[in-house]
Amino acid sequence: MPRAKSSSRTELVDSALNTFWKKGFHVVSMGDLVRETGVSRSSLYSDFASKEALFHACLDRYQEKVVTPAFGPVEQEAAGLAEIRTYLENLLGRAETSTAPYAGCLVLNTLAQITPQEGETLERLKAHGKRLHKGLYQALSHENQKHQRLDEAQIDALARFTLISVQGLWAQSRGSKDSAPLRQYCETLLALLANRLGVAEVGIHD
Repeated sequence: MPRAKSSSRTELVDSALNTFWKKGFHVVSMGDLVRETGVSRSSLYSDFASKEALFHACLDRYQEKVVTPAFGPVEQEAAGLAEIRTYLENLLGRAETSTAPYAGCLVLNTLAQITPQEGETLERLKAHGKRLHKGLYQALSHENQKHQRLDEAQIDALARFTLISVQGLWAQSRGSKDSAPLRQYCETLLALLANRLGVAEVGIHD
């Protein structure tokens, strides 16, 4: 019996999200989605006009299910270096508790696959980076208030450096089962940030 249009929509999107995350946006076909979700092709199209529309719903769900729980501490009003540490610990914890080789970041994986012509999808992916940059900038700016060593341009540059570093962590974590190098990477990043801001180091907990 076909699935009702909005019945178990979250379960459908979650299942599709896992499929896109494991295999990649361009690799996944509608046939793959039918098999992985257990939903008929006609039922998929009753909720989503295309594979792209379903993927966009998956990106929204990814922000809600993965990004916000991990990155939310950095977006708090009084966040600082300690909350950036918490974010890195969240990323490490997710990789370490994965029963299979970690799939990395859905956004970065997809950015490596799509073309500039896929404008709407590209803008959605870029919005992820803007969200992270904004949160990191605010946290570093708040931490900088302790000694006021950096001006706004320097804080912005440090936020972009941190974002690129975190993206490197995500990329390096893909397929990894050994968290030790990842933890050392995070320790080094936090030490660099603390040194630049002139504050006490805030390390990663084992």
